[in-house]
Amino acid sequence: MKLTEQNVKEVLLDASMQKTVFLYFYMQDPKCEKITLSLESQISDNNQYVSLVEADIQEPVAQALAMQMGLQAVPALVIFQQGKPVDAYQGEEIVTNLKDILGKFMPSDVEVKLREALEAEAQGDLATALTCARDAHNLDEKDLQAKHIYARLLISNKSLEAAQELLANPGREEAASQNYQDLIAALNLALKAQESPEILELERKYEEDPKNFEVAISLSVALSQAGKKEKALEILFAILQKDLSQEKVKKTFLDILSTMSGDPLQGKYRRKLYTLMY
Repeated sequence: MKLTEQNVKEVLLDASMQKTVFLYFYMQDPKCEKITLSLESQISDNNQYVSLVEADIQEPVAQALAMQMGLQAVPALVIFQQGKPVDAYQGEEIVTNLKDILGKFMPSDVEVKLREALEAEAQGDLATALTCARDAHNLDEKDLQAKHIYARLLISNKSLEAAQELLANPGREEAASQNYQDLIAALNLALKAQESPEILELERKYEEDPKNFEVAISLSVALSQAGKKEKALEILFAILQKDLSQEKVKKTFLDILSTMSGDPLQGKYRRKLYTLMY
């Protein structure tokens, strides 16, 4: 966005009350061109966190602002927040330090993904929340906040084996943290809930008569609801491998898969079924 006499209050002072404004002073000169391109490539017009305002020093409004701020040369970058300058850079240091400069005023990719995860969770979209949290964790596996949010969502989704694997072998600092201890407590409670009398009884009946498909289906549904979705899918898939015509078994298999958005197991078992079918 170009700075003009008409919009200076709106795009600089008012805008900086909402998000950080990068006020960039430049002139039509080759030494400014590289920096101008770098800034424009890194800060889009729809950036949620930073706004780029370009001030041509040959324009009276830019000259007046530059004099007011004591700038003696261009290119120059002045950072505005809450209507006031908070930092400034000049010349080549703008390009050299641009990544670090942006890092001060924009969230990292991990932070962005975590925000998306928490927003999705608040809206009741656990599948999207899990996907975003997993992406955040994969971006930086040493980030404990990302790891713990991902683990909590896995437990909420009853993906307990994945949660166990994620929380295994913590470092000394992590193991001592209250957040980690709370997660382990929640995981242990969820694991105990898996061993319900209903599941134990269905497992007994299934072991006695594995060809009873109604029992197999009931056991698979109960296991799925308890978070043991892979075990549930294995039981049903074993039946389908022998008899693909069992439509009720196939439907239950697909119903369980439909609840696993964002889980890598979903794709794995879909491919296994499609291999059987085609």
